[in-house]
Amino acid sequence: MAKYINDCNMIVSVGSVDGVLTTAALIAYIDVWSKHKVGVQFTQAFQVDRIDPSKWEANRKVCFIDLAVNSRDEAMTHDFVRRVLAAGHEIIGICDEHDAAAWQKCCEATGVDWNRLVIQPKTRGQEDHGLPGVTSSGSLLWRVLYLLHPYFTTQHIELLCADADAADRMDFTTHYGALVNNAVKSDIANDARREYLARWFAFNREPDATILGWCAEYEAILANHEEILSAREDLGDGIVRVDSRGKKVDMTSLMGELYKLSKVAIVIGESYDNRVGRKVVAHSFGVQKGDIMVVLSSADGVTVVSGFASKVTVTPESGDAAIAAVRAWLQNQA
Repeated sequence: MAKYINDCNMIVSVGSVDGVLTTAALIAYIDVWSKHKVGVQFTQAFQVDRIDPSKWEANRKVCFIDLAVNSRDEAMTHDFVRRVLAAGHEIIGICDEHDAAAWQKCCEATGVDWNRLVIQPKTRGQEDHGLPGVTSSGSLLWRVLYLLHPYFTTQHIELLCADADAADRMDFTTHYGALVNNAVKSDIANDARREYLARWFAFNREPDATILGWCAEYEAILANHEEILSAREDLGDGIVRVDSRGKKVDMTSLMGELYKLSKVAIVIGESYDNRVGRKVVAHSFGVQKGDIMVVLSSADGVTVVSGFASKVTVTPESGDAAIAAVRAWLQNQA
C-alpha cells in the first residue's frame, strides 16, 4: 500500500497545457525523492475507455492529474477505475479540482479507499480545511507538496505548478505555458509530444531544439491565420466567413480571433468524415453567445454533420440555408 506521493510510478493525465505542466511538476518531485522512472499516459475524461491498463508495466501505483469524472457518462470513468484495479494496479492519488463529490462517488462504487489517497481531489473554489479553495490541478499539487514536504519542493516545481494554474485559466503568456501551448498546438493529437514536453520540462527550464522546432511550426500556423483573416468576408448582421482550406490552422485560436470580429463566425474547411473515409469540405458555424445548435438543427434545408451548442458543422450544400437561418436568428435578437 502506497504511503507517499513519490511512490507514484504511473501518471494518467489530461492532455491540456495545465495537465502537461502539472505532470512535469510531479515527475520532478518524484525525482527529488527516488529517481525511479514514471510512466505517463495522456487522455481526456471522455476517452478513458480507450486506455488498456493491462498493457502497463505490472503493479503500477497510479496518480490521475486533471482528470475529471466524465460528467456525461460517469459509468465510463467508473469502468476505467475498475479496469485499472483489475489489472493489478493501485490508484494512490487523484489530483483534480473539478468535482470532488463525483470522485468520492466513483471511489465508493469501485472500492478505492478515499482515505488512503495521498492526493484527494477537490472542487474548485471550495474552502479546504480553512484554506482558500484550489483553482487548478497545478495549485492542488503545489499545496499538497508544500504542506507535506516544504524542504523537498524546489522553485522549479513551484513555477511549473504556477504556470499550470495560469494555463487552467487560459493564460498561456507564462514561460512554460507559452512553450507547451505553442509546441502542442502544431500537432494537437500527438500525445507522444505531450509526454516529451512533460519529461523535458520536469528537469529543464529552457526548450531544446526539438521543442523550438515544434514552436516554429505553430508560428507558421499563426501566419496562416493572418492570411485567412485578411481575406475574410463580412456578410452583414455580424456574420463573418473565412476559408481555411489548404492551410493548417489552430481552430480554437482562429475562432477566438473571429469572435473579436463577429457575432457568428463561419469557417469553410476540411474535416475527416468517417462515413466516406476521407476528408470532405465542411462549413463550421461558431458563436460565443447563444445556442447555434438549436438554430441550425431545426432550420429548413440544413443538414447538421456534428456539433454542440456553440459550434455546429453543416454540409456544404447547407451553407446558404444555414446562413439564412442564422441571419434571421440574429435579426430577431436585435
